[in-house]
Amino acid sequence: MRRLPGQVVRLASLSVLLLWVVFPFLWAITCSLRPIDKLFTLTPEWLPSPLTFDNYLWAIHEPNFVIPLRNSFLVSGLTAVISVTLGALAAYGLARLRYPGKKTIITIMLSTQMLPTMLVIIPIFLIYARVGLFNTLSGLILASTAWTLPYAVLLLRSFFSGLSVSLEEQAMVDGCGRLGAFMRITLPLSIAGIIAVTVYVFIWTWGDMLFPFILAKNIDNQTAALSLFNMMQSTRGATNYAGLLAAGVLFTLPAMILFVALQRQLLEGLTAGSLKE
Repeated sequence: MRRLPGQVVRLASLSVLLLWVVFPFLWAITCSLRPIDKLFTLTPEWLPSPLTFDNYLWAIHEPNFVIPLRNSFLVSGLTAVISVTLGALAAYGLARLRYPGKKTIITIMLSTQMLPTMLVIIPIFLIYARVGLFNTLSGLILASTAWTLPYAVLLLRSFFSGLSVSLEEQAMVDGCGRLGAFMRITLPLSIAGIIAVTVYVFIWTWGDMLFPFILAKNIDNQTAALSLFNMMQSTRGATNYAGLLAAGVLFTLPAMILFVALQRQLLEGLTAGSLKE
């Protein structure tokens, strides 16, 4: 009973914060289910009346949104897979092996996280223009992987460092090599951290607009984040506010579903790297 007032205050504060965060998304969903002539009313209506899915049909049949949405899945998915695969191998080497220059490599990776994206995007653009990677999906994947890979390496290194070395040593005594111990012992025990890093890389790439804005020229190689921005500027999309809201909801759903479905693994992954043997 003595703790009840504090718990009530904490619960009320969290409820207000949750409402503040969730309200814009809920309002966007409500407005996307209304006819466009019902958006501008003097009295706000919480529930759409009449209910319509025409705005979502418009977004699904809009080529300027569907093609970039497909590109977003491709770029984000491949970037996450490549970054985590390469990052896991590099992170294991930094966590377990001893060799000259290891601290220097870690310092360089940490320093890259302090650089603003605008500082590197122009050199990337100039390089891409010369080697033929400009306005290609492979170029977007390569740029996104290069930007997220240091973070994946550093975070996975902390997960691997928190695992017991004796388990790997026992596996190597039983006949496994270094790579076999990594594949059979380290990776299964670090699955929560790997999922956390994969989700982070996917969501970051999914919402990134700067790389596609500079490195993609036409609609066939753009992502959904940039497409939504362009649709807001176009004469066709700028007048269809309900359709834009529907497209925004469809764009938000994959990242939200991924986060909700894997929230347990994300929480385990975010805390696993802080535990030491």
